[in-house]
Amino acid sequence: MATTAATSFPSPEQINCPKCNSEITLYDPEGSEFFACGFCHDYFQFVDDTPVRIKTLGPAALKPLIPLGTVGILQGISFKLIAYIEKDEGNTTYPGWREYVLYNYEIGYAILSEYDGHWNLIFDKKHLPDLEKVVYTSSQVVYEGYAYKLFHHYSPRVRSLIGEFDWDIVKERVKVSEFVAAPYIVSREASIGTKKKTVDYYLGEYQEPEVIAEAFKLEINLFPTKIGTISNQPSKAYANWKWSLYTTLYLILALLLIELFVVYVKPENTLVDSVYNLTYDPEKGVNEFKPFVSSGFKLEDESSALQIDISSGVVNNWLETTIVLVNEASNQTWEVTKGFEYYQGVEGGESWSEGEQSAEVLLSEIPRGKYHLNIYPASGDSARNVLAVKVVSNVTLWRNLLICILMLSIYPIFSYLWMRNFEKKRWSNSDYSPF
Repeated sequence: MATTAATSFPSPEQINCPKCNSEITLYDPEGSEFFACGFCHDYFQFVDDTPVRIKTLGPAALKPLIPLGTVGILQGISFKLIAYIEKDEGNTTYPGWREYVLYNYEIGYAILSEYDGHWNLIFDKKHLPDLEKVVYTSSQVVYEGYAYKLFHHYSPRVRSLIGEFDWDIVKERVKVSEFVAAPYIVSREASIGTKKKTVDYYLGEYQEPEVIAEAFKLEINLFPTKIGTISNQPSKAYANWKWSLYTTLYLILALLLIELFVVYVKPENTLVDSVYNLTYDPEKGVNEFKPFVSSGFKLEDESSALQIDISSGVVNNWLETTIVLVNEASNQTWEVTKGFEYYQGVEGGESWSEGEQSAEVLLSEIPRGKYHLNIYPASGDSARNVLAVKVVSNVTLWRNLLICILMLSIYPIFSYLWMRNFEKKRWSNSDYSPF
């Protein structure tokens, strides 16, 4: 591992490539055992301070966005870029990803990975000792109390590299299992092809390109455009849904408290509650009864909501009533027609029924004054002889409250659907999608 007792970056050291004689800069000369030439692409190991060629790799497909030797600050830690790697999965055809090896004189190495314009900063147990305590199962891992769901299995392959390393990255063979809980990802790397099996855990955190550009003082327009959605990309839709959900719940709670306060201050008041006799009037036409007038009542408030309930025990028939609310001082009227019907019977040995034997009328913003009701009933049952009428003021308009709640819920519902669609896109690249 790189020298960790130092208090500043070590002095770089210049060497010449044993094959092409190109000048190579080692930024951690004491801690690096392997290096790769960026010109001839040969890979070397220091043996007794003498570089010994191991193999030749292919050229890099892309020029490193961050030049080797660049110093930047991420999460309050000063890093120097000492290597660049291009990797892919050996059994796939997709173009692969890039890794930038970062060195810090106190914590050692970290990895900055980039795939399709998406970035992750990755630490090992030397910086995050609690990674030693990861609880692993085949479908998830638990780290610091949070569950990370299995997203992917793969075995990485090095295609090209430039720079220096303290381990034999080319010879390394591991099976990687990735577990996600956006914006974090836990990678489990289990060695394969070796007698001594080892397992290491790494924690990655999603980084916006602007953060990387600011850390290394790079132009943001040089960064690759994001393509698609990756495993631990944070969902703006989730943050939006969470914010809108809590805001809506608080608003609904406020509305309920206001409504309960109004009910307490101005309780419902029954103004009329009477049963009236009906008299069939054949001279007025088929199904019509003689009209009648309710008892009078007063509204004391500047503006009131009135609920008028009518009911009668009709069976296998209907009843309809035109109700006229009359202000006795101004003769101003409010007219509404309301009816109901009720049917019942037995069919196939089973009883059935449908309809109602009552109905209600709601009138709002009725001004202060003395009132009565003119009632004009009609029914298909000429023997119908009673009609119950009830008038209540200061009625609680729960229907209006429900409409307000439904209106407030539109945006959280939209945000939830947006979030769910984002999650579907995220998991579309996984064989372990919950969708």
